[in-house]
Amino acid sequence: MNRQILRQILGAEYTVAEAANGEDAFRVLGERDDISAILLDLMMPVMDGYTFLEKFRGGPHASIPVIAVTAERDSDTEQKVLNLGAWDFVSKPYQTSVLLLRLKNAIIRSQFYLLSEMRHAYEHDALTGLYNRAKFFTETRVLLESNPETTFALLRFDIDHFHLLNSFWGEEEGDRFLCRAAELLRGAALGIPLCTYARINADAFCICEPYDEAAIRRQADALREALAAYNRNYLIKPSFGAYVISRPQDSIQSMYELATLAAKECKGSFRTFLSFYTPEMSRQVEQDQEISNEMQQAKDEEQFQVYLQPKYNLSTEQPYGAEALVRWLHPQKGLLSPGVFIPVFERNGFIVELDFYMWEHVCRLLRRWLDAGLDPAPVSVNVSRVNMYNPNLARLIAELVQKYGIPPRLLNLELTESAYMDDPEAICRMVAELQAAGFTVMMDDFGSGYSSLNNLKDIPIDVLKIDMKFLSGGGSAGRRECIMASVVDMAAWLDIPVIMEGVETAQQVAFLKSIGCDYV
Repeated sequence: MNRQILRQILGAEYTVAEAANGEDAFRVLGERDDISAILLDLMMPVMDGYTFLEKFRGGPHASIPVIAVTAERDSDTEQKVLNLGAWDFVSKPYQTSVLLLRLKNAIIRSQFYLLSEMRHAYEHDALTGLYNRAKFFTETRVLLESNPETTFALLRFDIDHFHLLNSFWGEEEGDRFLCRAAELLRGAALGIPLCTYARINADAFCICEPYDEAAIRRQADALREALAAYNRNYLIKPSFGAYVISRPQDSIQSMYELATLAAKECKGSFRTFLSFYTPEMSRQVEQDQEISNEMQQAKDEEQFQVYLQPKYNLSTEQPYGAEALVRWLHPQKGLLSPGVFIPVFERNGFIVELDFYMWEHVCRLLRRWLDAGLDPAPVSVNVSRVNMYNPNLARLIAELVQKYGIPPRLLNLELTESAYMDDPEAICRMVAELQAAGFTVMMDDFGSGYSSLNNLKDIPIDVLKIDMKFLSGGGSAGRRECIMASVVDMAAWLDIPVIMEGVETAQQVAFLKSIGCDYV
């Protein structure tokens, strides 16, 4: 009878769906997605209104407004029902105008609430609740335009190697860490009246605030320490980049990119965690991009030149082979040293192609010498870190020497020691394959890493190369020379020849002869 009365009242303005009790109501809700409001009688069979509300709140339909219908309007009932999530009350017997007005108001309120939730979701990061990228850019633009007399700075940070931490911890713990980072950033912003802050993406966060270098340094240091304290069993190092906003009219995106550029200066450095943007950083990026734009044409036109650094046998003081080094003979800029372009190629991956280019050009050079009736000593070529992990490396180089009819013993391969430390097992397998194909494998830059003795023990290399810089740095000259002599002795015991690189004076030659060094 109650439902019949309500249908007569509501039918002219609404489409009405009926349910005989709370259990039946859940069935209706599961079948329809067009319910705008629920009029809920508290007294029902099977499942009463109180039980329905307990089950309803927190469920998939909880955003639908519920109006409780009851003949008893005492304070205890009202409080209990409101605590369970009801939006409003309607008393029996029904007053049509009051019922329709309360129903209309509940629906309007729910629509505003839904729009508000949608807007919040559109503007905020779902995981941390901070502004997202788009909202941060919008609000930062408003902040700058509303305070033209204030100089602001954009501070951006992320976590070095966060993807590895995420792998160690698992995604759930990684998300908890990001929420902790957001909480720390929110706390840092509390004392700054004029600021905006956000999670931009993944582990990247940003805050725009009035520029005060000392304050920003203190803030970054406090955040760094708090983030590191999250889990002392892991190295958690953030990299902060700050851009002082000198041109507020520029896009916030470009400001963010400059702060990101500054943050990259801290990557790979254990001690440096905050860097302020300087124009030189942009010039470096532009130079890197220019190099990237020209590298393929340089390769096609053979602008890369093979330069030979001679190697001498110390016992005979006669030349014995060389190391092939690359130079870029640029048509406009002249001769470019490797320090200008090799780091760029390592970052963009072109180093793989340059390696093969150099190997092939050295093979051509050896072939010309052989064709001229000469008896050349070996020439060594560098193998980049990327190529060291190429499973086809031994086959590629073997095919190359076969193509030019070069004995493998004439092409020596130099692998940097630091690359051994990443995956020793893979490098051991690769070295064994190269040696089985007849190549001599050298360990370059020996002593520059942190586990040189382990590498020497585990990896079956044929020759050690040590830079003379090994003798420079801290400690007394006598102490450094003793260590050098011990390394050469150790190599001799293992029957591994030693090449000392960067020898420039007669005094150095005399010392190296005295300790039994083989080549310079």
